[in-house]
Amino acid sequence: MKNFSADWAAKNKWSFDYFKARYPDLMVPVYGEAFADTGKSYTSTDDKMLFGDYLDLIANTPTQLRMFLFNIFKYIPDLCQDFIYPDIVDHYVKKHPFMFFGGATSKVDAHFDLDLSHVFLTQFYGKKKVILFGPEYSTHLYRHPLTVSCNVDLGNPDFNKYPKLLEARGYECEINNGETLFIPSGYWHYIYYVEGGFALSLRARTGLPRLALAGIKMFNLLIVDYNMSRLLGAKRWYAMKEQMAIKRASAL
Repeated sequence: MKNFSADWAAKNKWSFDYFKARYPDLMVPVYGEAFADTGKSYTSTDDKMLFGDYLDLIANTPTQLRMFLFNIFKYIPDLCQDFIYPDIVDHYVKKHPFMFFGGATSKVDAHFDLDLSHVFLTQFYGKKKVILFGPEYSTHLYRHPLTVSCNVDLGNPDFNKYPKLLEARGYECEINNGETLFIPSGYWHYIYYVEGGFALSLRARTGLPRLALAGIKMFNLLIVDYNMSRLLGAKRWYAMKEQMAIKRASAL
């Protein structure tokens, strides 16, 4: 969408220099290489940095460091005055907008959002490549049981190891400054930062059946998967899930 953010003050206000000038000393969590093939939780932070130092880094240098799942609006609430929720869907999750920052060459492994919300991803600076797959291809993407993720690198897929990928049909696009991508509930998305930049994510709730399903998925991931990892060890449990995913895909 080209006009989703047309009336936002943020469109002409937000920049690396704007954030750095106002909030350089905010301590923020940063994340390194994506979590595929590691057994590491995608919520495990790698380090913390001053926001100003991090912005300098991603503005000038290719880096794997990303910033996500951090509610910057909790610390800088006046940023919420710089955008609006366009009246095209009901039930926006207005308490939890998120911003995502990343350096050139960083990536977000293929996953779908745990709460099963619809997502409106608006790019403010730089460009991203995004690959999407519908939920009907979860087994083709070798989804790990109990999780919302897989071990497949969609930026450089290994078709010998994951042959069922060849049968999946998805979408690929590039989003640039001022453009918004709609990601439907449950859709897999892989994101590659072609350039360092940042984006705003607004989410919208789905109906009660999807909310109930989201609750089940949250229980599976946050309770069952977490405790299995503690019981068996992260590496061993991750390898077991990988084998289960391969077995399920082979049965298609």
